[in-house]
Amino acid sequence: MHRRRLRKKEAKEITKEISEKAGVIVEGEMDLIEFGDLKLILVNNEPLLIEYGGRHYLSVYGAIKLKPEKYRVTVDSGALEFIINGADIMKPGIVFADSRIKEGDFVYVTVEGKESTIAVGIALCNAEDMKGKGKAVKNLHHVKDKIWKYIVEIKK
Repeated sequence: MHRRRLRKKEAKEITKEISEKAGVIVEGEMDLIEFGDLKLILVNNEPLLIEYGGRHYLSVYGAIKLKPEKYRVTVDSGALEFIINGADIMKPGIVFADSRIKEGDFVYVTVEGKESTIAVGIALCNAEDMKGKGKAVKNLHHVKDKIWKYIVEIKK
């Protein structure tokens, strides 16, 4: 596992991107830790962000802590086990999708009746198309994955 401190300019650009995408402010010293395709970004030593494909998103921990106002997708309880085992979010399991979601947007996933985020990902379609059959959200990071396990370890 490789860890490096991000330059202030990089951190400032990430802060701006997260503010625009998730509607939350994250500021401070940023360290990047590589996990293959996915990278975890610690903000003041808190695991708030991930990087995937050169774009930045809230981590599951970041979504739980910062509670973004927009881009929530809620699934029924039957989808929970599949999602925390890494499955993408399928349209039939979705009971709510924020109407502002557009294809390619960051989204965070909750389970009906609960507030806690269980996964974060990228919308594969607009909110109004998240009904019917097929995949709706690419699951990037979820509870129980290797990044989550690392986060739980450092939070002890």
